[in-house]
Amino acid sequence: MNGVSGTPDNSAVQAIELDLASGDYPELVRVLAYWHRQRGDRFAPARADIDPADLVESLSRITLSDVFRRGDALDFRYRLAGTEICTAHWRDPTGEAPRDMLPPAYGALLQAHYEEAVRRRAPMLHLIALSTIDKARAYVRLMLPLSGDGTTVTMLMTVDSKQQNTEALREYFRQATQAGR
Repeated sequence: MNGVSGTPDNSAVQAIELDLASGDYPELVRVLAYWHRQRGDRFAPARADIDPADLVESLSRITLSDVFRRGDALDFRYRLAGTEICTAHWRDPTGEAPRDMLPPAYGALLQAHYEEAVRRRAPMLHLIALSTIDKARAYVRLMLPLSGDGTTVTMLMTVDSKQQNTEALREYFRQATQAGR
């Protein structure tokens, strides 16, 4: 488990990496199988290999993020965010960095996951837990590397599970947005 707790609002942001073979999230299993088919014998498919028509069931919960290398540092920018992502976060994060997501502890956790996915050059599955003093919320996110050059990760695609309590997540991010934390 990794995460940040003890933030000023007494909330905790944590993640547990899950086994990709668990099968507990059938929609994400289908997306992962599609990713494997599209990559063939490469470490990752290119963005051009991913056809949105093949992912209709998940489109509203997908983000695409460009990967930027600045020396040894990695930076990311959301190129696209599905409608359910925008609804849950009370805004469209397109053009923003994952580390800019609110609350800051959540942004820091996302940044760490994005960096790890680029280092590993492999899919990752996490249970993200967001809790405050009175309530806990969680969702599962699949992160998939994409490669435009066949050598490096040039983009990341994430897919949030549809088996989540969207209203509870929406309320959590509404409070974080209003507080500007």
